[in-house]
Amino acid sequence: MVAMAILADGNKPVSLKQISAHEGISVSYLEQLFVHLRRAGLVKSVRGPGGGYLFARDLDQITVAEVMDVVQECMQPVNCTACTQDNPACDAGRGSSKCLTRPLWDKLDDTIGKFLESITLHHIIDGKV
Repeated sequence: MVAMAILADGNKPVSLKQISAHEGISVSYLEQLFVHLRRAGLVKSVRGPGGGYLFARDLDQITVAEVMDVVQECMQPVNCTACTQDNPACDAGRGSSKCLTRPLWDKLDDTIGKFLESITLHHIIDGKV
């Protein structure tokens, strides 16, 4: 998300090398992320000297949820899929195959998702989160 915020700092293309130097994120990792962001139509690349990346859409049309989905960032509060009777850390009751707290985590995950869908990059850049 920080890399996306850096793109919003001006109207000129920003290189992955600049983002890497600014945030201490490896260029190879940024390359992987930006391939997905470009394919999703969130950013566009500019080739040549002074090239880099720009937003492909207005900042108020790109949600945090969309960015996180594109870069496959998971926001689930817990991983209940590993919840089994054999897992002593699980809330599954003895003899039960269902996690008793799963509805709680599902509701929290849904609430987080709705919140992130309501926040655009414009909100973040303007400090209105």
